[in-house]
Amino acid sequence: MKRWLLSLSIASALMLPATASIAQEADHQGLKNQIEIFKDILTTAAKQQDGRESSRLDDVEFTYLRGQGVVFFVRSARMPWRIVAPDVPEPPMPPEMPEMSGFAKDLQLDRVVEEGLRTAHRVLSQFSGEYSDEWFELVEQKRELAWEVRDLNRELRDIEFQRDVQDKASKAEMKTHKEELEARLAELKAQQKQLDIELNEMKKTLKAKQEKVQKERLLTQEKSIEAIEQVFTRVLCDYGITLKSLPDSEQVSLVIRDASVSDKKRLDNIYVFEKSAINACESEPADLLEQAQKYKF
Repeated sequence: MKRWLLSLSIASALMLPATASIAQEADHQGLKNQIEIFKDILTTAAKQQDGRESSRLDDVEFTYLRGQGVVFFVRSARMPWRIVAPDVPEPPMPPEMPEMSGFAKDLQLDRVVEEGLRTAHRVLSQFSGEYSDEWFELVEQKRELAWEVRDLNRELRDIEFQRDVQDKASKAEMKTHKEELEARLAELKAQQKQLDIELNEMKKTLKAKQEKVQKERLLTQEKSIEAIEQVFTRVLCDYGITLKSLPDSEQVSLVIRDASVSDKKRLDNIYVFEKSAINACESEPADLLEQAQKYKF
């Protein structure tokens, strides 16, 4: 008999944690159902808010932190996240490279490498939208001139090197060729100068355009954040009562993903609403938003 009672006591003790866990899960399931209902109301309200696209939400998620409260994670469907560079850096000119062996020089491997880098840069830049086709055409013209200038300078150096070992007839011929090269070199440098002027003017135009687009995007970003704040606090004020299983000592938090940019780093906007303030809200969402704790992280 004693053995039977002892076994029953041990079995009861082992069952207690499992029973408590099942009870807690049932309590949390009730809260989860309420949060799901609130989420549906929120997403529907965001779609219907004055027909404005700026309040439409993507990827609405939530979690529950026991002792702290419910946290909603949202992202605006209309928020522009592409960071516009404040200036357009000019792609570097081809570097001066050391003389290569005859085989490599014949293949012009230095030019092949530079051409490959230029193509890769153009593809990446077009993806980011930093440069126009017209900009690239001018830059490529400038690069071609730079290659020709470098080739002419090399040829002039070769003439200078060979001058002392040639006869008079050859020297006269070389002198004529040198003068032709120098005239062509002066012509190329004048073209380079004109291209520099055109590129600088285009750079100013691109910079002004980028600054305008950046201001427009920042304005759109601010409107999107404001729209999300308004729709969330309105729904929270009107339907926060549906979160009946949330203890009065806890909070409802809103995290707007990637809502701000600081030093080219994206930050979340975070709002913490006390359950007591939600319960006391009477059709005054602006007051509820004013009472919330706000910060960026």
